Amino acid sequence: MYIGSDVHKRNSNYTMVDGQGREVEKGRFPTTCEGLDEFASKLPEDAKVAIEASTSGIFVYEYLDERGIEVLLAHPVYVKPFAKKHVKTDKVDAGVLAQLLRMDYLPESYVPGKEIRDQRVMIRHHASLVRLRTSVKNGVHALLAIEGIQTSEFRDLFGKKGMEFLRGVKLRSVRRKALDNYLEVLKVLEERIDEMEDIMKEKTKITDEAKWLMSIPGIGYHNALLMQSELGEIERFSNPKSMVSYSGLAPKVEQSGDYTRYGHISKHSNGFLRWAFIQSARAAVRSSKPNRFQRIYNKIKARRGEKVAIVATARHMAESVYWVLTRKEYYKENKAIRASYFS
Repeated sequence: MYIGSDVHKRNSNYTMVDGQGREVEKGRFPTTCEGLDEFASKLPEDAKVAIEASTSGIFVYEYLDERGIEVLLAHPVYVKPFAKKHVKTDKVDAGVLAQLLRMDYLPESYVPGKEIRDQRVMIRHHASLVRLRTSVKNGVHALLAIEGIQTSEFRDLFGKKGMEFLRGVKLRSVRRKALDNYLEVLKVLEERIDEMEDIMKEKTKITDEAKWLMSIPGIGYHNALLMQSELGEIERFSNPKSMVSYSGLAPKVEQSGDYTRYGHISKHSNGFLRWAFIQSARAAVRSSKPNRFQRIYNKIKARRGEKVAIVATARHMAESVYWVLTRKEYYKENKAIRASYFS
């Protein structure tokens, strides 16, 4: 029996079809533990269930998977073209998923093992806190810029001397209050980030894969762990281009006859990976030790500007990540240059 379920936060719909594609049953259940128990009790032993990948979908996937039911996650972007006449209703979606599952056409999303999923939660949470801290720091810089206050004398505005300056700098009363709030939030974020780093050091092992990633200029401990957990098994990527695309660093391509146009990078991708590669590319570019990513960045920046250059540099870094993980070896600058010409 093939079951498609369109999962939502409160309620979910399902459609059962047999091996010939005939509809056997339709229904609805609350997206709760109790509702899933009742839904699971109706399923025959040979049942296969297809659901779209989403936050609620992950909850349903894990709940049913732990009970020994075969569940497949469908990629929502690639399921939509199969829906007839672009009709978007819950019942149609459930039926489409069931039929795609029956015909073995279901475009699946990668689902790592439980250990990697748990690790992802921890590492993604740490990355989210770091991104939030960066956003708050940008808010501080904006407040100072509005009043024309220069901070170039500080190597690190948020270091010891910089924080003393921020606590005493004179601003208009409303902006002073906003700055004080930012500094309080930063203090809490620093505490939570330190706490998460202690947990990560305790629960996360430094694998050979992480060491290979950390040998690449610009990739540090935290981004190595993030990349490792988000990529999962590198063997699932047939070539570096597929991994670059998954990372959200490949430009959209429009082709018509002899005309080819490259657009912006695709957002239908792994946002955490894209962020990690771009941050690592920035670190490599700022490194005091010369590396090929600096040369790539400077060459493209002269022609296309900083934003395009940093994304292109991140794309080259993603290709290097593919090769070190595939070849199971540390990064070598000269070998990476050769590989870039033939990949």
